[in-house]
Amino acid sequence: MELASLAQLERSHRRHDEVMAGLLEAARRLAAGRPDQGDVARVHEAVAYFQRAVTRHFLDEEGSVFPRLSTRRPDLAAELAALSAEHPTQIAMQGEIAAAAQELASEPRPNVGKVLLDAANRLAAAHRAHVLREDELFRIAHEALTGQDDIEIITEMETRRDRDDEPGAERRRRGGGGGGGGGGGG
Repeated sequence: MELASLAQLERSHRRHDEVMAGLLEAARRLAAGRPDQGDVARVHEAVAYFQRAVTRHFLDEEGSVFPRLSTRRPDLAAELAALSAEHPTQIAMQGEIAAAAQELASEPRPNVGKVLLDAANRLAAAHRAHVLREDELFRIAHEALTGQDDIEIITEMETRRDRDDEPGAERRRRGGGGGGGGGGGG
């Protein structure tokens, strides 16, 4: 069965792929000392995307999808826990990119482009490996989860997005997320 919640998370994976591709292109030019006019802005847009969307995506997986999937398919619990355990590392890598981006905006060191490129390459490799495994689990989840699960997951995801629109949401987003969610996190 095609589940809307999983389709939304899969679209998020593809959007992340696009953002990473743009970030890598910009970082390569910056590292080579031949940036395009919009490269610094592209890096800052990627950082904003990571802060806004990726943490929420991880919360959707860890707080809604993974617990239900581990209940329906206990044999997947270890893999779900392993995926959840990777989220904080990816957030830390995104933080390295944000730090390099901040330096680009102020007075950059001569090697900040290389630092950015190295961080972007590490994140891209981690993301590719992670998403390959998640996409495979999502194929299984389309069969394992029920229509009622999908309704509940979508409702929870919408609640997270509504909460992100409230005053103070930016502070909450920066303060955490992505680690050790229920049912598959650790």
